[in-house]
Amino acid sequence: MRAAEQDSGVGLVDDGAQAAVEAAEEIIEEASGGDGGVFAPAWSDDRVAHLLERLTSDFVLDNTYREQHLSLTASENYPSKLVRMLGSALQGGFYEFAPPYPTEAGEWAFPDSGANASLVGKLTGIGRQLFEAATFDWRPNGGSVAEQAVLLGTCGRGDGFVHFAHKDGGHFALESLAAAAGVNTYHLPMVDRTLLIDVDRLATLCAEHPEIKLVILDQSFKLRWQPLAQIRAALPEGVFLAYDASHDGALIAGGALPQPTLLGADAVHGNTHKTIAGPQKAYIAFRDADHPRLRAVSDWVCPQMQSNSHAELIAPMYVALSEIALYGHDYARQILANAKALAHALHEEGVRVSGESFGFTETHQVHLVTGSAADALRLALGDLAHAGIRTTNIEVPGANGLHGLRLGVQAMTRRGLRETEMREVARLVAKVVLRRAEPTTVRAEVADLLQSHPLDRLAFSFDSHVESPAAARLLGEVFR
Repeated sequence: MRAAEQDSGVGLVDDGAQAAVEAAEEIIEEASGGDGGVFAPAWSDDRVAHLLERLTSDFVLDNTYREQHLSLTASENYPSKLVRMLGSALQGGFYEFAPPYPTEAGEWAFPDSGANASLVGKLTGIGRQLFEAATFDWRPNGGSVAEQAVLLGTCGRGDGFVHFAHKDGGHFALESLAAAAGVNTYHLPMVDRTLLIDVDRLATLCAEHPEIKLVILDQSFKLRWQPLAQIRAALPEGVFLAYDASHDGALIAGGALPQPTLLGADAVHGNTHKTIAGPQKAYIAFRDADHPRLRAVSDWVCPQMQSNSHAELIAPMYVALSEIALYGHDYARQILANAKALAHALHEEGVRVSGESFGFTETHQVHLVTGSAADALRLALGDLAHAGIRTTNIEVPGANGLHGLRLGVQAMTRRGLRETEMREVARLVAKVVLRRAEPTTVRAEVADLLQSHPLDRLAFSFDSHVESPAAARLLGEVFR
């Protein structure tokens, strides 16, 4: 690998992809035995067994990695056993397109056993409850699809929208789409010291640009709750206010953060695999079932942006939201306690932690300021990764262009870590980031810490019920 690739980490991805291709080719060659290739008329039992063993080795590799690594990325979580197993249900998951508004059957309607309709009813019901909404569209296949549908359903050519700039944590999925659609982009005015939106300047911005039709709070690097009620009051009538809850969805649904729909947001949307430990899906929930933009936003999701909403993920999505409904109150508050404990302990270790003026964090995230973009990338993909600590690098909001690390505690909270363990996590991170300890020695300490927190009994989940008679009957149908 070239030196430049080693510094950037790009070569690691390229080498891994090439290795995967070569491994696949080797499997095909070995399995075919030179008698006609992969499409030979008959494979022996030994060849099939060999293929399955090779596949098993990849899962062993991944399971071992996850068991022995501190998952401190803000954008990932551990789904429970039922969530993972139910993703293979419904015999492949036939098409399901019904929008979240009344409609007549037409070209996109399919006959159904009744299971899809029943599951959709369960899922939409719990989604409306958790987000205090009148509708719940489960169909977006990701958070980017959800927010893009909101943009296209509220803005046309010549209109404008306002969101967070990248330096303030704004999401990447909107600006290029807006440019292609002829929609003007404006950025939310921020107060760097507090990381809060300057509501007065936002009101002035909207008054000076009456073409603005959408304000979307799409922050991915998120330490604070924004003053949503004041923002709603400052916006002109008719401006659509959307809140992206991809990161803090479980904190909202669990009651640790306010409900956006109750504070004036027209819609709340987000994905379901960050603080919500579900499959990689998303949702859009409207405050008002008769909202004039509901149909336009929903139709952009499907059929205009998607022709398949992956109905096989309805059941695991429902289970993930059911875990929030049952355990979300305690889960959300433990996340906040863990984030606070981690941030304060890192600060005491001497690491530069963003947000000291407001107690470092009000969410699941903790931001460390480390220096240049190259330094942050090297830490994330180099020393920390080799030490068994999984995280990502960012441009830290409010840090005058400096970069660092975005840590998230939701996955380790699901694994059962609490404040005491978070202080130990802070010590291990500081050993690598600040004291430049040998990564392999830290990796051994990480493995020791995680031994008492296995992945097969996740906290705040249904894992303890997997062996119950009711779960056995369910799984018997899933794998029938």
